[in-house]
Amino acid sequence: MKALLRFFDIGALVCFSAMMICILIEVVSRNLLNLPTTWAEEASRLMCVWSVFLGSASAWRRGAHIVINVVLDRLGRRSAAVLRLVVDILSLVFLVSVWIGTLYIMKISYPSKTTALEISISYFYLGLFLGVTGMVVFQAANFVHTARALSGRRPAGVQEP
Repeated sequence: MKALLRFFDIGALVCFSAMMICILIEVVSRNLLNLPTTWAEEASRLMCVWSVFLGSASAWRRGAHIVINVVLDRLGRRSAAVLRLVVDILSLVFLVSVWIGTLYIMKISYPSKTTALEISISYFYLGLFLGVTGMVVFQAANFVHTARALSGRRPAGVQEP
């Protein structure tokens, strides 16, 4: 899991850096050289999508997404573990649904090309696909951890990376 988390961290950082470089190239070429690029805006948008979804997988593993624990904090230990298990199952169902939908939209959008880069639009969705794949894997690990806690083999809670 640590290697996978590292992949998402480094991937998000590389994509964010590439996005910033594309924006810098566009600003310099447009304002200083008076030669606007045709590809920099589109490439920076692609890198933004990738950095968001790779970073989302990393945040999912760390439990850094927004969570409202009001009900969970007021329940007893066993009831909180059962509720956590239900939330884990529902989250996993949602993420798998998004994953399947992403595969579908990648398939139907493959023939469509972007204007400037002339690459398939599916490459934009590939970032979503990779990020959601990571979230599914990390959520499945959370589910297993919570199920073990409920059976008494491990303490309840999100497993630390």
